[in-house]
Amino acid sequence: MIRVIGATALSIGLAAAAVSAVTDNSNHRVPGTEAFGCEEAEGCFRAALAEQKNVTRSALNGVEGQSKFDLQLDRLHLLMEKHPGSVWAKRAGLVTGVLLRERDPGRAVQFLRSARRDFPLLEDYLRLWMGQALLKLGDIAEAAALMESIREVAPDSPLATRAVFEAAEAWYRAGQCDRAVDLFATALRADEKESVAPVGWLHLADCHLQLSQPADAQAALRSLWVKLPQTPEAREAYARLTGSSANGQPWSPTAEDRYQRAKEFHAQAFHEEAVEEFRQFLSMTNRDPRIADAKYKLALSLVRLKRYEQAKFVFQDVIAGQTPEAGEATVWLARVYLRQSEGDQLLALSQTPPKAALTHEQRAMLNILRGVWLEDQGQMEQAIAAYRKVDSPEAGIHRVDGLWKMAWARYQAGQWKEAIAALQRLVDAKESEALVPQALYWMARASDRLKNHDGASLRAQLCARYPVTYYCQLVRQAGQAQADGLNRMDADAVLPGPEQLPPDKREEVTRDRAYRRAVELRLLGMGPDAARELAILTRRYGKDAAVVLALSRLLSEAGAHGQALRLARLHFREDLELRGNVPLPALWRVGYPTAFVPAQAAQGVDPDLVSAIIREESQYDGRAVSRVGALGLMQVMPATANTVAKKLGLAEVKRDDLFDEETNVRIGARYVAQLLEQFSGNVIYTVAAYNAGPQAVNGWIAKHGRREPDEFVELIPYQETRLYVKRVLRSYREYQRLRQGQAHGQGT
Repeated sequence: MIRVIGATALSIGLAAAAVSAVTDNSNHRVPGTEAFGCEEAEGCFRAALAEQKNVTRSALNGVEGQSKFDLQLDRLHLLMEKHPGSVWAKRAGLVTGVLLRERDPGRAVQFLRSARRDFPLLEDYLRLWMGQALLKLGDIAEAAALMESIREVAPDSPLATRAVFEAAEAWYRAGQCDRAVDLFATALRADEKESVAPVGWLHLADCHLQLSQPADAQAALRSLWVKLPQTPEAREAYARLTGSSANGQPWSPTAEDRYQRAKEFHAQAFHEEAVEEFRQFLSMTNRDPRIADAKYKLALSLVRLKRYEQAKFVFQDVIAGQTPEAGEATVWLARVYLRQSEGDQLLALSQTPPKAALTHEQRAMLNILRGVWLEDQGQMEQAIAAYRKVDSPEAGIHRVDGLWKMAWARYQAGQWKEAIAALQRLVDAKESEALVPQALYWMARASDRLKNHDGASLRAQLCARYPVTYYCQLVRQAGQAQADGLNRMDADAVLPGPEQLPPDKREEVTRDRAYRRAVELRLLGMGPDAARELAILTRRYGKDAAVVLALSRLLSEAGAHGQALRLARLHFREDLELRGNVPLPALWRVGYPTAFVPAQAAQGVDPDLVSAIIREESQYDGRAVSRVGALGLMQVMPATANTVAKKLGLAEVKRDDLFDEETNVRIGARYVAQLLEQFSGNVIYTVAAYNAGPQAVNGWIAKHGRREPDEFVELIPYQETRLYVKRVLRSYREYQRLRQGQAHGQGT
């Protein structure tokens, strides 16, 4: 815990005045504090902070949200009243100041000024918060000076760029554009994708106009329109641009503008917009060296939009140009042919590839796709022959995949001995450990077919080496192995914090400024800010396993579950997802977060299933965006979200709504419930449909629905979906195992 500098007489006086202002503002406390005894300072503070979790962004617009907001303020005031001078009262004053910035900025400034003497470690944060309150009061000059000074007092502050943006905004509002222009330019050079950057570009353009610099204003608006094309401000920039001129010439987008804008849309998975911009670019030039790249990315966006017929023509055009993009375009064209069940075209493409030079890896991928088609048609010997062509070192990363597919084809053909021999090669190959669990599993299944009694020893080997894999879980589900060898989870255990590190490392970490700030911010209930500081620590100490464990715990406690999970996976993935021998039992909690279980449970879906989907879809990153445009924790597509919302009788769900954790999980869990109902509770079909869509899964059921569940999963034709189903089912079963362990006070 951080030691906070004692209050001076001035700080006590300011705090007393601020508390008095709160008291004078109301003649009675908000209902709900009567039973809030506040006898113990720390507990009183933590109880007040807990109320913040109930004050959601949506609730603040309603009476209920305001009431909860008032209740939290009243509890903080009660703490300051009953425990004056305590460190917890000082923290309560700081939090009160932060909360009042919008509603009562004058009182907010009083609290925050007092806090500066007690929390010098957070000077940059306090200057920013005070500046925001002063800006609200209209005290522009002081607000700007405070925020601008952050770079001087804390040059390494993670708030530095945001503070420069806000200082520029303050000077802009004060009409002092000569000062604002330089600050806006500095901030945009540092981070042109910062959340306030779009407004920054607009106001920079306004200032240039005020300073009689129309060409610079036009350049700022153009940068906004090109670099941040998805924002509302970009649309305003375009309206201004088309109505303006510089040097007497009306503005119109150049080919360069269209190309860069298209790339931004493509990178952010706005594929409809990317298609339009790439087409605009291509209509404007026929000599630009980036034409092939634009066509290739255009075709990829069309694939993401499932406009396969259009994508085929564009890929074919890229291939005909014999540019460096032609090789990848050939592989993608083959994928489209496979997805469209156009086997003749796929076979012709793979047997007689275009004149463009293909790498060995690209040729290997064509043979794999050819084999998949032949296998799907029941032509196993021809498929095996295609896979055999991939069995060479030149095939690179595809060689192992080819070996597996050749073994699987032999298994399906009933060639059990040959399948076992091929699978043994996978087990023996140094580069294929990720596939060893499934090789051992299917060797055991083939041995069962031969009735040679090797199956039991192969299963034992599988679960001894890889106990938390999807394949060992299949063995345990069939009652053919126990989970006794697994590292057990102590239901009450927590990961060690920095205080448990070796003395030399403990001193180094705990003296680190980022660590001390993170601890204080977490105590203040400011989890995202604490996580930002902890991220700095992970970059400094990311190679030290003991420190990583401690940081994982702190990140998790700060609510940064995604960052904690990614850190744990980076350093302990084999333990968490293959071997099960985590260095400390409490690491399971970080590796398998359950932060959103309460929201899930209300949806009538097993919370462990939804937790598993979140883990594999987004790694608990609420801002995640997939390459096809799925959003948030459960990677919900906007169209799917609105279909679900309509059935629930909810208002239209906008894209940004899906970055709200509660909204995303509510919609995603409800969609899972609908799929479970559609597929009669079959979890495998439900998970597959969540990834590939119900229509595709219905087709697979029609073809392979009578196969055993393990074979059905292996026969899913979309590789992405097949791997996804295995990952989600594996995580789901681990969540169930760990929850059962918690219920009994130990792992199962």
